[in-house]
Amino acid sequence: MTRIWLAAPAALTLIAGAAMAQTSSETTTTTNTYVPVAPVAPPPVTQRTVQQRTVDSDGNVTDRTMTTGTTVSPYGETTTTRRTTETSTVR
Repeated sequence: MTRIWLAAPAALTLIAGAAMAQTSSETTTTTNTYVPVAPVAPPPVTQRTVQQRTVDSDGNVTDRTMTTGTTVSPYGETTTTRRTTETSTVR
């Protein structure tokens, strides 16, 4: 009987020790950093305007404006526009 009284506390100590050995603590810290994105510059626009005035022998005046423009889209596509305006004044 004495053996049981001595064996019981020893077994209890071993079980409690094993339970304490399995106890752990873990801490996780996450930090998010956001970097602002710079705005995209608008695509370049190239424009050329030529103005021409012609006066004939009768005094008629003709003003001619020729405009050519090239635009590049953000995707690299090129668009060219040509516009001619002609105004005549008869005297």
